[in-house]
Amino acid sequence: MSRRIRPSAASTVRIPRHRGGQPVIVVLSPEQAPSLSSRAALALGRWVWKHRRHWAPTGLAIVLLTLTGLVHLIEPRTAWAFAPLALAPAGVWVWIAQRRPATSRAAKTWRALITAAVTTAVGWVAAAVWFGPTLPPVALAWAVLTLAAQVAWLIAGSLTTTVKESH
Repeated sequence: MSRRIRPSAASTVRIPRHRGGQPVIVVLSPEQAPSLSSRAALALGRWVWKHRRHWAPTGLAIVLLTLTGLVHLIEPRTAWAFAPLALAPAGVWVWIAQRRPATSRAAKTWRALITAAVTTAVGWVAAAVWFGPTLPPVALAWAVLTLAAQVAWLIAGSLTTTVKESH
């Protein structure tokens, strides 16, 4: 059959002829079913990917834990650069309070809580770089901050409403 007559969707396998006329042996192994652990890992990966926006604080915390560990191994004195940055959120809070005063008590409370959380997080980064993120008190602080950020993220996500555009 020439190429002009054969449909393009037809699949053919061309095996070149070898010298000596010996036949070519093609071994096809049956596909094995995936193991239980690989199925569980695949299901977990799909679930995490599907809900990745909900787990953003935990992902960021894991990245920060890794980066602070690397920086601690390379140069722990970098913590002295992070320590003054822990006071920056308080300065931003005071600046925003002067430029745009909060109109409600809830807004003031949220601003104060966010400032305290960010100040604590940056202070944790400085402590983790200096002492190492695997030191038990630093690791415990990481776990508590991660849990608090994750819970706050989920609560804030449930309180906000999103409007979807309809076409």
